[in-house]
Amino acid sequence: MKDAFDKVNKQIVAELQKNGRTTVSQIGDEIGISHVAVRKRLRRLLDREVINISANVNVEALDGKIGVLLLEVKRSKDIEKLVRSFKNCPRTIFLSGLSSSNLLAIIAAENLSTLESVIGVCSPRVKDCIRRSEVYIASAQIYPRFLPIRVTAQKKASIAPCGEKCDRCKEFRSKECKGCPATKFYAGPL
Repeated sequence: MKDAFDKVNKQIVAELQKNGRTTVSQIGDEIGISHVAVRKRLRRLLDREVINISANVNVEALDGKIGVLLLEVKRSKDIEKLVRSFKNCPRTIFLSGLSSSNLLAIIAAENLSTLESVIGVCSPRVKDCIRRSEVYIASAQIYPRFLPIRVTAQKKASIAPCGEKCDRCKEFRSKECKGCPATKFYAGPL
């Protein structure tokens, strides 16, 4: 794996980061190797899971908002439980353990009222295993412009990945919240 990020692979990745739709021929022309060599190197990087190629979403273009949650759990094993509950949440952009008893979560929502509802009703922050939490709502997204927001094409679920039921939620019924994008109740643009 030590050769996974050699000079040529870095050039390939840099070209893809500029434009993920760049062809292997264009990359080859830009960095001075054949498209066959680019394809082989790219396949190795993908197979080894050193990189992935995906579509990201411009949250600001959708008038969305971002929230950062710093969470301290009661017991270190609670972090695993929270990760299992929220790793499939379409609002979760980033989850990371900060130490044996702290978790960082970054979430996105379509607007401020939905973000506030999510933070107060169905985010990791409201779970019983949380000792204390801090919440920050981003005023403006500076960098990166595009984020890995999960878009669910088929909204069939009655229960959100975190276990909540939107149709029973006061915030959803009062239209303060758009609901979970993974459920059939969702009323937003994702």
